[in-house]
Amino acid sequence: MKKPLNSLLFTIACMATGILLSSSEPVYFGEYSPVFMDRTAMENAVKIEAAQPLRATGKIYIYGQYILVNEKYKGIHVIDNSNPASPQNIAFLHIDGCIDMAMKNNILYADNAIDLVALKTTDNFASVQVTERIKNIFPETGSPDGYWMPYAVGQFRPKNGIIVAWKKKS
Repeated sequence: MKKPLNSLLFTIACMATGILLSSSEPVYFGEYSPVFMDRTAMENAVKIEAAQPLRATGKIYIYGQYILVNEKYKGIHVIDNSNPASPQNIAFLHIDGCIDMAMKNNILYADNAIDLVALKTTDNFASVQVTERIKNIFPETGSPDGYWMPYAVGQFRPKNGIIVAWKKKS
């Protein structure tokens, strides 16, 4: 008699836990949680902005008198180094999910999360224009702590959501 009663209580406890958890917000494990962006919004967000302070920088690229400094997952700082004694931070290229770049003949190639974009720039980086986009060429960026696997991220992915960054939990 004791065994069926224990099984019944265990089953009720499991069902109650499942019901309680099913109505709550997603629970992310690990030190980081994915930052999703709608694909259309991500594609339309590529633009030039006013210079911004450098915070979480990554790769550096030299192009003529300019130094291009990646701001991990956010875009690229453009620094005019025509006077090396006084470099000037002149612009910021907003490119969500960007961690790498290259440039040739006034065409900047950068990753826009999982896409490769080609941006035509003016000589002084006063404007940029997306000239080409190759979609889904790169894998999504993995979690910095290595916790998240693609199947786990997929459980919480909004419709048309693409990972553009990873946010460290407080």
